Amino acid sequence: MYLGIETSSAVSSVALMDTTKLVGELTVQAGLTHSEQLVPHIELLMQQSGVAKSDIEGIAVSIGPGSFTGLRIGLGTAKALAYAWQVPLLGVMTMDVLAHNFWQWEGLIAVMIDAQKKNVYEGLYRWEDNQMRCVQEPTVKVRTDALTTLGELKEPVTVVGDGIIKVAVTVSDFGTNLTVGPNTMRIPRASSLLLAALPRFLRQEPDEALTVAPYYIRRSEAEVVWDAKHPELAAQMKGQEPTVVVTEAAPALSDEVPHA
Repeated sequence: MYLGIETSSAVSSVALMDTTKLVGELTVQAGLTHSEQLVPHIELLMQQSGVAKSDIEGIAVSIGPGSFTGLRIGLGTAKALAYAWQVPLLGVMTMDVLAHNFWQWEGLIAVMIDAQKKNVYEGLYRWEDNQMRCVQEPTVKVRTDALTTLGELKEPVTVVGDGIIKVAVTVSDFGTNLTVGPNTMRIPRASSLLLAALPRFLRQEPDEALTVAPYYIRRSEAEVVWDAKHPELAAQMKGQEPTVVVTEAAPALSDEVPHA
């Protein structure tokens, strides 16, 4: 049994899956912060599914790009649980999660995640040879430029992700080949995260708990402003990787979760 944690956007999603079926999923867009709802959602899902802590064989967590705060909360919680339960942890890129919503889909899948200031993180995917393939690694682009380029392609393109929310109703203006994915499929879901991670679990890829970190692509506005105000300290810290401290994670799951 595997636990998936997805907190890269305003969506909070957790799921449980074994090698043959989806056991349960809780996906919410209620406007609450991840610090308020993530651990209660994990507790509720495990209780309703009758899954004990000892049943969990591994944890997969979304690593971005996406919300800086959401990624830190999700990854911090995942690391804490992986340490407490002594199970492997794998990080999955958010764009891979969104793309796996479109299993066996025809045409190009354009994943766009909001990068602020009218920019998006864009990744392109295609279902080929019975698997989802990334045909363009995540790149920062101006949203209108990205849509214009996609609109010039001679094939159907499905656009998904929170990077197109503000222009969803006008996406087809950039090209008649462009469509926006259905509401239920344009958000990152923990079930799709586990779908992407399951082959890696089955291959017994190395535990990433000690090395996995948020995949931001670009730095937050707060970090840029801080560096501008503290140039000497910024120079000393240049090149250091961001870290996630396990002790910053939400409180441990309560004893109400079923035990083995």
